[in-house]
Amino acid sequence: MPATASLLKFQIGPVQDFIAQARSTRDLWSGSYLLSWLVAVGIQKFIKDGGTLIFPSTEKQPLLDLETAKIAKDHTLLLTPNLPNIFIGSIPADQDARSMAAEVKNAINKEWRRIATAVWEKRSKFYMPDAASERFFAQVDRHLCIAWQITPVTNDYLEAYCRNGWQLDAVRQTRDFSAWESGQGNCDKDSLSGREEAVIGGKEWFEGIKSQPAGYAFLFKHPDHLGAVNVIKRVWHLAYLENKHDLKTDSKKFVIRSTRGIATRDYSEGASDDTDTELARGEKYLAAIAFDGDSIGQWVSGDLLSHEKRKNLRGHHEDFSKALSAFALKEVSAVINLHDGFLIYAGGDDVVALVPADTALACAKELREKFLQATKCIEGIDPDTKIIIHPDASVGIAIAHVNSPLQDLIREAQKAEKRAKTTIGRPAFSVTLMKRSGEISHWGSKWDSGGLNLYMEISKLLGNAALSAKFPHRVCQLLEPYLTGRSGISEQEDAITPDTAVDVILHEFSFAIDRQSYPKSKSANQTILTQAAATYLGSLKQAHPSEIQPLITSFLGLCSTVAFADSNRAAAPTAEKQPLS
Repeated sequence: MPATASLLKFQIGPVQDFIAQARSTRDLWSGSYLLSWLVAVGIQKFIKDGGTLIFPSTEKQPLLDLETAKIAKDHTLLLTPNLPNIFIGSIPADQDARSMAAEVKNAINKEWRRIATAVWEKRSKFYMPDAASERFFAQVDRHLCIAWQITPVTNDYLEAYCRNGWQLDAVRQTRDFSAWESGQGNCDKDSLSGREEAVIGGKEWFEGIKSQPAGYAFLFKHPDHLGAVNVIKRVWHLAYLENKHDLKTDSKKFVIRSTRGIATRDYSEGASDDTDTELARGEKYLAAIAFDGDSIGQWVSGDLLSHEKRKNLRGHHEDFSKALSAFALKEVSAVINLHDGFLIYAGGDDVVALVPADTALACAKELREKFLQATKCIEGIDPDTKIIIHPDASVGIAIAHVNSPLQDLIREAQKAEKRAKTTIGRPAFSVTLMKRSGEISHWGSKWDSGGLNLYMEISKLLGNAALSAKFPHRVCQLLEPYLTGRSGISEQEDAITPDTAVDVILHEFSFAIDRQSYPKSKSANQTILTQAAATYLGSLKQAHPSEIQPLITSFLGLCSTVAFADSNRAAAPTAEKQPLS
C-alpha cells in the first residue's frame, strides 16, 4: 500500500549539560533560549517547506511568530525559552521527505553558524584574540548533535509512530563520531565544561577586559577560561539577538535577576545579573527547581490510552501538545513570579527555575497543580489497576547557599528529579540540601503521602511566628537517638518496635511542639501539626510495615529540610525563652 504521508521526528542536542554549564542566571537563560531559538528555526523551515507540525503546538507560540510578538512588544514572553528540543511533523506523500529533513537540519546549522559569526565579529568587545579563529569555529562546528528519522505512513499512524521512535533511538545510539581535534596542547580547558580548549580567559585577559568597561566587560565577572560555546552563550543576546533581530535583551528592557537578587527577593536595578557582583550579603539560600512530567514518552506514544483512543493517536498528539503548550505559556511564568523566582525554561512538561529557598516546595506544589489542571483533558488507563488516570509530574529541588556554584545546583536539582521518579516513585518530589560544610542530604515524598502537607504546615507556622525557629532542630535532637547503624561499623538494636514507632515519634514531636510554641498558639499548633504528622507517618508505615528506620529518617529529613529552607527568612525568636503562660 503506498504511503499517504511521511512522519518526521527531529531532535536537537545537547540539552542538560549544555544548559547546566552556567556561572550566572544569564548563562542558564541563555543556554535554554539558544536551544529554543534553534528549534524554532527548524520548525519554521519545516512549515515553510510544506510540512505540518504535530508536536509541539504552534498556538500563540511567540518564537514561531517573531514579528507579531515584536509588534505586541511583549519581550518578556518572547524571550522566555519555551520550545522542547524535539518536534514531530507530517510531510505530504508528494514531497521528498528526506530532502526536507536535510534542509531543516541545514537551516539549524546555518543559524548556529550565523550566531557564532555575529559573536566573533564582536570579539574586540571582550578581548578575544584573532588567533583564536580556527579553534573557535572548530568548536562551533562540532557542537550540535542533530538526529532525525522519517517513517512512511500508510493508513496506520500509530504503527508508523512506534516504528519511527524505534528507528530514531537506533539512529541516536549509532550516530556519527567525529574525532576530537587536538589543539596546541598548552591551552587551558573551559572552566564550565572541562572539555573544550579555552579561547579566552585567565587573569591577564580579565584585567584587560576590565580596563575598558565600555564593551562587554559587565558580562564577565570572573577570570574563567571559556571555550567557544560558552562564550557564545555569554554574549549572543547582544551580538545577535539585539543587533540582528532588534530584540530588547539589555538589562533595562529584559531584566535577568542575579542569584543573590533571587535569594534575597531584591528587585532593584542593582540586583540585575548584569550589574550584581554575585556576592551574597548575609546567609541567603537559593533553590533550583527541575519539574518534569511523568511517563511523557508513554503518554505521547499512546501506551497509556484506551484501545479506542489509541486508534486516533494523531488527534491525541494534537490535544496533548495544546495542553502542554497552555501550561508552559500561560501558567508557569505566573507561578514562578508569584514565588519571587526567575523562570529559566518552560518547554511543555519540562520547567527549570530559580526561587528563594523558603518558597521552593510551595512553588513546586503549585506548578504541579497547574500542570494537572492543564492536562485534565488527557485521559488514560493505568496498565496495572485499569483505573482512569491523567498526566502527572515529579519535581527535583536543590537548595544551596547563594555563593555555591550555580551549575552544581542545577545538576543536583536534575538528579533530585530523577530520584523522585525512581527511588521514591512517581509522582513525587525530592529535595537535596547542599550545606556549606560540604554535607549533602536528601528528603522526598510522594505528593499524596502527607509529607508535603506537614512540611507546609510547619513552614507556615514558622513564618507566622507561631512556632520558634528552633522547632525543627529540636525535633531532630529528640529523634536522632533512635537512629541505629548510622556508620555501618557496628550493629545496634532498635530501642522501639515497629508497632510502637509511630507513637514514639508522635510523642517526641508533640513534646517539641509544646516547648517551641508560643502560649497563645500552643493548642492550635498541637491540633494542626499532630494530625498532619499522624497522616504522614501512617503513609510511611504503610510503605514500610515492619521497619522503623525509614520512618525516623524520613521524619528527620522533613524537619532538616524545613529548617534549612526556612533559614532564608528572618529567624523567629526562641519560644523556650518566652514566658509559657
